[in-house]
Amino acid sequence: MSKPGIFCFVFSAALALGVFLPQTSPAENNGVLTLEQACRTAMDENENIQISRQEMRKAEHDITSATSALYPQLSVRGAYTREKEFDMPATGAGGAGGLNTPYEYGTLSLNLDQHIYQWGKVWSGREMARHYYDGSRLRHIRQIQEILYQVSVRYYEALLANRSIEIAETALNRAVRQAEQARARFEAGVTTRTDVLRAEVQVAQSREELERAKNDYNIALERLALEMGIESAPENIKEPEELLFEEEPVSELFEKAMANRRDLYQAQKQLAGAENRVEFEKADFFPNISLTGQYTRTDEKDLFYGEKDDWKASVVVSYPLFTGWKNSAEIDKARADKNQAQYRLARLRKQIRNEVKSVYLDIRTQQKVIAQLEKQVDSAKRNYQQTTARFKQGLVTAVDQVDAFTALNEAENRLAQAYYTYQLDVLRLEMATGTFQSDLLEKETVNNETG
Repeated sequence: MSKPGIFCFVFSAALALGVFLPQTSPAENNGVLTLEQACRTAMDENENIQISRQEMRKAEHDITSATSALYPQLSVRGAYTREKEFDMPATGAGGAGGLNTPYEYGTLSLNLDQHIYQWGKVWSGREMARHYYDGSRLRHIRQIQEILYQVSVRYYEALLANRSIEIAETALNRAVRQAEQARARFEAGVTTRTDVLRAEVQVAQSREELERAKNDYNIALERLALEMGIESAPENIKEPEELLFEEEPVSELFEKAMANRRDLYQAQKQLAGAENRVEFEKADFFPNISLTGQYTRTDEKDLFYGEKDDWKASVVVSYPLFTGWKNSAEIDKARADKNQAQYRLARLRKQIRNEVKSVYLDIRTQQKVIAQLEKQVDSAKRNYQQTTARFKQGLVTAVDQVDAFTALNEAENRLAQAYYTYQLDVLRLEMATGTFQSDLLEKETVNNETG
C-alpha cells in the first residue's frame, strides 16, 4: 500500500473511532467542573443514593412476598426411614394372609397448601406493601433532592472560597503597594520607620489571609468530592449562571410545594399503608380457611396396604379462640401507627408552609443586604483610593490607610458571602417547593418505573 493510501486508511480509522467511541465531557477535556456535572456525577457515584436505591428495591420485593400467599404453596419432601423391628404374629384366619409391617422404606411426598379466605388479610397485606413501596419510591426521590442540594451547597462553598482567594490576592497587591509607598516616603524622610513596619505587617497579614483562603478552597473541594461520591474534584470549577428570584406570592409558592413535595406524598402513602395495616390485623379475628393436599409415593407397598402411593386432601378451618390478647394488642398497635401517620402528615404540611415562608423572607432580606453591601463596597473603594492619595501627600497617617484597607477588604468579603448565600437561598426555595433538579429527578422516576 502506498504512503497516501496508508495515510487515508489511518485517517479513516481515526475518524471512525472519533464517531463511535464515547465522547468525553467538558470536565474531562479541560478539567473544569460545572454544577450540572457535579450533580450528574453524584447521581451515579454518591453512596447514599445507591443505598436509597437498594432500600427501594427491598420495598418492591415486599410486594412479592405479600402476594405469595395468594398462590399455591408447593413443597416436596423425601425421606428414608428405618424403624426398630418387632416380632408380630401374622393376622388373618389361621395366622395367614396378613400384611407384614415394613421396617425400612423410602417415601417421596408432594405437599400443597392453598389459602382460601381470612377476611381479606392477604389482600390487605398486599395493598399495605404496595403503599409502603410507593412511599419508598417517593422517599428515594426526596433523598436524592437533599443530596443534590448538599452537592450544590459544597459547590457554592468552593466558589466562595475561590472568590475569597481572588479578594485576598487583590488585598495582597494593595498591601505590597502600600509597603512600597511607605518605604519610599521613609527614604524621602517624610514618614517614620513605624509607618513602614505597619505596612509590612499589613503585607504579612494579607499573605496569611491568602494562605487561609487557599486552604479553605482545598477543603471545600474535598467536601464537594465527598458529596459527589468521587475521590477528588477538579481544581477548576465554573461559576454557574446567576440565579434570580422570580417574585411570586407566598400562597402560590405554598400551593406549588403541595403539588411537588415528594415527602408529602410519601406521608400520604404511609397513612394509606397504616390504614391497611389495621384491616390486616383485624382479619385475625375471622376464620382462616385453606386447602391442603398431599401425595406420597413409596418403594415399600406394604406401607400403604399393597399400594405404591397414597394421597389425601383436606379443607382446614381454623379459628383462634385465645391468644393471650396478642391479636387485640396488634390491632391497637396498628391503630396507633395510623394515628402517628395522620399526625406526621398534618405536621409536615405545617413544616412545608413554614419552610416556604422562611426561605421567602430570607431571600427578600438577602436582596436588601446585597444592595446595601454593594454600596458599602463602592464607598469603601472610594475611601481607600482617597486615603491612599492623601497618604502620598502626607495628609493622613499610615493608620488611616490601614483602616481604609481593612474596611474595603471586609466589605468585599461580606458582599461575596451575601451573594453566594443568596444563590443558595434561591435553591433552598426550590427545595422547599419540591422543584429542585426536577429534570434529573424525572429521569430517575422513569428509570424506577421501567427498571
